[in-house]
Amino acid sequence: MQKLVEAILANLPVGLIIIGPDGRIVEANRAACLILGCSLEEFRNSTWGELFMSRGDNLEFSEVVLDAIQNETPKSERVTPYRTPEGEERFLSVISSALREEGKISSIVVLIEDMTRLNALNQREKNILALNHRLAEERAESLIAFARSVAHQIRNPVMTIAGFARLLMRKADPSILEPLEAIAEETLRLETMVRSVADYSAITVGQAMQVNLWVVIEEAKRRIENHPAVSGQNLRWKTDCPDMNMRIDRDLMVQGLAELFLNSAEFAGPGAQIALCAREHDGTLTLTVTDSGPGFTDEGLELAFDPFYTTKTVGAGMGLTRTKRIVGEHQGTIAIANTDDGHAQVTIDLPVNGPEMIVSG
Repeated sequence: MQKLVEAILANLPVGLIIIGPDGRIVEANRAACLILGCSLEEFRNSTWGELFMSRGDNLEFSEVVLDAIQNETPKSERVTPYRTPEGEERFLSVISSALREEGKISSIVVLIEDMTRLNALNQREKNILALNHRLAEERAESLIAFARSVAHQIRNPVMTIAGFARLLMRKADPSILEPLEAIAEETLRLETMVRSVADYSAITVGQAMQVNLWVVIEEAKRRIENHPAVSGQNLRWKTDCPDMNMRIDRDLMVQGLAELFLNSAEFAGPGAQIALCAREHDGTLTLTVTDSGPGFTDEGLELAFDPFYTTKTVGAGMGLTRTKRIVGEHQGTIAIANTDDGHAQVTIDLPVNGPEMIVSG
């Protein structure tokens, strides 16, 4: 039996240390030696305090055992930094349990797992996420600056060209009406694009306040139902949302949801059904918008949020771009996908208690 216990201790993938009531280390396995950088001889001839607390550089690690003794907790667990005698930095998961007999501590069992590699991977993932976030912010800022420049530099010349084209059409010889009509039509498209860019760059700073979710959704629905692009389509709505408040810029969020609903209605076509489902979990509201249309193409899944991407013959393709920016200003995220049965679905995650000020570029 003794040999079996010794074999189990020797082959445990985690470090195991048993400390007696006087603080002396009674037992330690091979994994503990490797993780902590100490020999088995050092363990057997030392107390916990002599081995780890006297050096002064592993106090947080040592406190796990002190917690079990002083706080009389059945188990203490934490992840702590640890420096080996050779100076190597590690991150360890340490669990200590105080075993008692007749109300007194008889021994303390310490389990140690080396989390250094996992911690490094987690840190690398955090760094990548932070970099991606910074790049996304820089891209958004560049787009805003570009939008302002376009709106300022192009709007007046485009309107002037369109005006002269229409004026010439009234007086021109019928033989040149066709090219003039083409000029007028293309400048109208440019005007629409410039207007969309100007609207994007004009999203302004707002004061967030507690607003009922139903109120925002219903206002966004009303805003699009009389829109020329979907007027007379007999939209059908299926709404499953909790009666709850959240801190948002009401006007800005209504604008963002209206853009999203309009996009769904346009692509789903006459008689379309748009299903809205909202759920709150751990301070985050998840709103899914699913329409009965044909879903996103592969290209659409990749480019839907890019400015000026559109599959329509009219319009500038800035609707979802504006929605994404508005959601982002509320510290939220937006994602698109196709359902299993091939319909388009948009998912928005928003903090219920968002920022007090919606700081827009």
